[in-house]
Amino acid sequence: MAVNEDFLKINLKNDFKDVFKADSDKSFNENIKVSLAIAAFVEKRVTLARAAELADKSLSEFIKILMRYNIPWMEYTQEAFLQDEEVLEELRGMEND
Repeated sequence: MAVNEDFLKINLKNDFKDVFKADSDKSFNENIKVSLAIAAFVEKRVTLARAAELADKSLSEFIKILMRYNIPWMEYTQEAFLQDEEVLEELRGMEND
């Protein structure tokens, strides 16, 4: 019997089906796949695009899932904030001329 090497097989207790509210093996696998992709993204192991790919979702679908769980999907760094502040100051100066 050939083994499909594109998939990883893991053993979980049947209790996980109740936790992930899965009615079938397909929905259970889907829920686990999305949950693992979310965890990898939150832990900064993968990019947003890669997490969506791992979850077999489009980028917009994955973002909606993150939003449903109030998980920030966009990072606004201190550096970006300071750059924005500089630009705003320049624009304010131009208005006063």
